[in-house]
Amino acid sequence: MAAILLLLGCSSAETHPHGEATTLRMAIFASDVTPAIGHPLCGGWIKPVAVISQPLVLKGVVLDDGRTRYVLASMDWCLLRGAAFDLFREKLARAAGIPVGQVAVHTTHTHSAPIGDALAEKLIAATEKPPPHLDLEWLDRIAREAGSALETALHHLQPFTHVGVGQARVEQFASNRRIVGPDGKIQVRFSTTKDPAIRDAPEGKIDPWLKTVTLYDQETPLVRLHYYASHPQSHYGEGEVHPDTPAMARAYLENEEGVAQLYFTGCAGDVTAGKYNPGIPAARVSLSKQLYSGMIRSIAATRRVPVTSLSWKTVDVSFAPRREAAFSEAALRQVMSDPAATVSKRLHAAMGVAWAERLKTRPAVELSRLRIGPADILHLPGEPFVEYQLHAQAVRPDRFVAVAGYGEGGPGYICSDAAIAEGGYEPTFCFVGPPSESRLKAGIEELLK
Repeated sequence: MAAILLLLGCSSAETHPHGEATTLRMAIFASDVTPAIGHPLCGGWIKPVAVISQPLVLKGVVLDDGRTRYVLASMDWCLLRGAAFDLFREKLARAAGIPVGQVAVHTTHTHSAPIGDALAEKLIAATEKPPPHLDLEWLDRIAREAGSALETALHHLQPFTHVGVGQARVEQFASNRRIVGPDGKIQVRFSTTKDPAIRDAPEGKIDPWLKTVTLYDQETPLVRLHYYASHPQSHYGEGEVHPDTPAMARAYLENEEGVAQLYFTGCAGDVTAGKYNPGIPAARVSLSKQLYSGMIRSIAATRRVPVTSLSWKTVDVSFAPRREAAFSEAALRQVMSDPAATVSKRLHAAMGVAWAERLKTRPAVELSRLRIGPADILHLPGEPFVEYQLHAQAVRPDRFVAVAGYGEGGPGYICSDAAIAEGGYEPTFCFVGPPSESRLKAGIEELLK
């Protein structure tokens, strides 16, 4: 494996305890990341903020082993890309006094929220009649506020002695988005699907298991981290700000248990609620209750064991760019700069150019893994297909493997290589191509050693 990683431009590093056991401590932090009325939503290609139904929150946990710290955070946004993603990691790392590589930031991928790509905003702003994408001053402010929240939390570190792992199936929520039609072509089962022929197709390839990792002080739960792989949104596009089904489910539990709940969306690039979501407001409640039910049963199935140490490992993976002419930097710049092009096409192109610019200075993307007791928690970039999550679990069937996707959002969808050739929706917003599948899987395998 080492030779393969070298060939692919991957490198790895691990931090782990040595010597006598030390007291493990943790703290929860949270900050508001809600956009103002009029701010773009979902990157700018749906109606901007008209009403704030529920605030958006960045919630995280900082872990301290007496030698260093590690930060896991989940944010009620659609995506964080490039410099915007870097900004949040840097502010959190500075507050915790640790290297950036020991911070994992993810989005839940709710669509009733912003997409943040700071370089794309600068690029599109320099063109004629630019459509709005992101308020950069506000972005900087909320990133600083997240860092301040973490810094305050460090004054309230408390010991944890045990870790618990549990899992349960979530019923009638997830379904694969890629449906093979009678003609052999890919049909799309979006998050809201009204066509019964597509909606009623079999669930397809999903990971039905919601996984929960709980930190305890003896028998008292301090925080629960939930992981589930599906696009989370019920309905969106009317200017409403809402964190959607994951935030509702975690709120039910927090109110019931009085225990902090964090939610991480797994490898959900090709998984949606489309089979079970007619797109009506009532579906938001019913889907959130399905998630909540899975969380309750996962907690009930949790086994608790003592823990005295943890370790953190990182791997750099260099993804291959798309080779098609439409994804060339020149073609993307032309669309981005064309005032006659649609807003969605211009913003999509700006994000593609931003990704190309990022790769010129930093061609690799960092993956990380937290190992704590029987649990391995993977932190992956982009919108990975569920295939990558299933692969991770197959690599270490002896471990409890939980996966968070939606870290560095720059790659867009991380499809399987076959899906690029098959077509469908995901390849249209995918900035990485073959042989990226084998490279990402090699990185996952290295993390799980």
